[in-house]
Amino acid sequence: MSNTRSFCDQPGHEHALVPQIVEVRDNLGTLAVQVLAAREDLSKMDYSEMLDKLYQIVDDLHTEYDRRKPTSITD
Repeated sequence: MSNTRSFCDQPGHEHALVPQIVEVRDNLGTLAVQVLAAREDLSKMDYSEMLDKLYQIVDDLHTEYDRRKPTSITD
């Protein structure tokens, strides 16, 4: 079994490392929020604009992730 997040979360597998590709994929949303916060003053944005920009950043990150990801977890 690969070191998927669910495998690593099982008792007795605490020593296992989550592959970088899984770690990156699982944190793209958090990264997107940080990118938006660095670019904009969130306190002055309305929610609609915030979500539109956040959606675009997530889309850009997904595109880059798909371009760079290996063909399998073991690559």
